[in-house]
Amino acid sequence: MIKNPPLIKKVVEEMGGTFEEVIPERGCYYIHVQGKAFLITRKFRIAKNFISIAGATKFKDLTYTLLRQRSLPTPTTVFFFRKKFTPQDATAKLAALQFPIIIKDSSGSNSQGIFPYIKSLAEAETILTTEIRNFRSLIAQEMIFGKEYRVLMLDDKVIGALEMIPPRVFGDGEATISQLIQAKQKHTHRKTPIDQALKIILKEQGFSLESILGVGEVASIKKSSSLAEGGETRDVTDLVNKEITTLCADAADAIGDYLAGIDIICEDITKSPTKQTFGILEINGKPDLYIHYNPTFGKSRNVIKDIINFILKLNTTQKSNLAKK
Repeated sequence: MIKNPPLIKKVVEEMGGTFEEVIPERGCYYIHVQGKAFLITRKFRIAKNFISIAGATKFKDLTYTLLRQRSLPTPTTVFFFRKKFTPQDATAKLAALQFPIIIKDSSGSNSQGIFPYIKSLAEAETILTTEIRNFRSLIAQEMIFGKEYRVLMLDDKVIGALEMIPPRVFGDGEATISQLIQAKQKHTHRKTPIDQALKIILKEQGFSLESILGVGEVASIKKSSSLAEGGETRDVTDLVNKEITTLCADAADAIGDYLAGIDIICEDITKSPTKQTFGILEINGKPDLYIHYNPTFGKSRNVIKDIINFILKLNTTQKSNLAKK
């Protein structure tokens, strides 16, 4: 799969520009297009103003706080910091949550540092007490259920939206689920652990590792999306409900960015958020763009071209405004 820098270079050249490496080890590049030049890293970040909090999305506790200040729908969340952590404080904070919950590394990404489907206070206390040694800070968050979506916002417009489908295996009438997983993992970047969590997920579907799926029968092997473990994507850009678009635009504005990847959960992205379970889970201030090219199902979206054109327009507008002054 093509990652961000090669894809950005390809799109820039298709637009008649050039892509210059500055410090590739640092992921720094110059884009030259339409007589203008600007510096980027491996991903774009387009801040709305100079006083916005740089890297506000780097820490999930800060993102959550900014969303709550805007009264935007997001699961109830509590924070834990290693330097101030005590078991008593953990118990008191966890009491504010409805189980099941998920515990995450506050600055984690790519599905790392995640402990989902925690069903009891005792289990949560054990995980926090053990894992706080490995992370500077953790959050605990009530879980909401539905389909996962990534909505890529540019200013107040959706330029790409994907349904994120969790990893799954398809039966052939002969192989066991264990064998199907092993075959799938030959082509995935990361392996799905064959652990108790997987056994529980399969049991909830009426399967075990030794179950033989019928031809075309499907078994999910993870509840959350993970492209590295063989998750799939479906383009839904043209289907996003207008009220959901407004909420996502407000979320991007809350962190002070024109460009943001908004992770949401709901049952149906075409429906009003007020008529279903809906929550904003995370915001990515420097979102991956390659995932919007060649989705598993649906149309490819040339989001890089949209972003570059927006930057050029924004640059022209800002210079025009300065000239008027």
